[in-house]
Amino acid sequence: MYWDVELTPEEEEKILRKIAETIHKYRMDVVAILTIETMKPMTYFGAQMGRFLLSPYLPALGENAGISGEKLFQILEKHDNSEKLIQMIEELVEEDERQKREAKKAKELEKGADAKAGETPKKKGWRRFLPF
Repeated sequence: MYWDVELTPEEEEKILRKIAETIHKYRMDVVAILTIETMKPMTYFGAQMGRFLLSPYLPALGENAGISGEKLFQILEKHDNSEKLIQMIEELVEEDERQKREAKKAKELEKGADAKAGETPKKKGWRRFLPF
């Protein structure tokens, strides 16, 4: 149907990045990596089955859906792209963890500065009701 659709490496990278960001946005990192690793040997077969089963219905959703589906099938056919997708997801997770560590470190430094200034830290939970 859309056999003349050609993908450049930049387009592949862009689509894979978008997929990785969507997976990370919904916090499905571990599940996605596990699923992709499990299905990696079957990527070509899975893309062909998707073409066979889904391609006839995609044009009903619009011309853009049909073309986007064909591009996705072309990307999923390649074994290297599944590894790239896993690496992109892992990079996003590492970046998120690094930002959390930096925020925690900054919060601890701020808390330490308050303690040095002579302020007593506020009690949390049930301890705030104790007089000592």
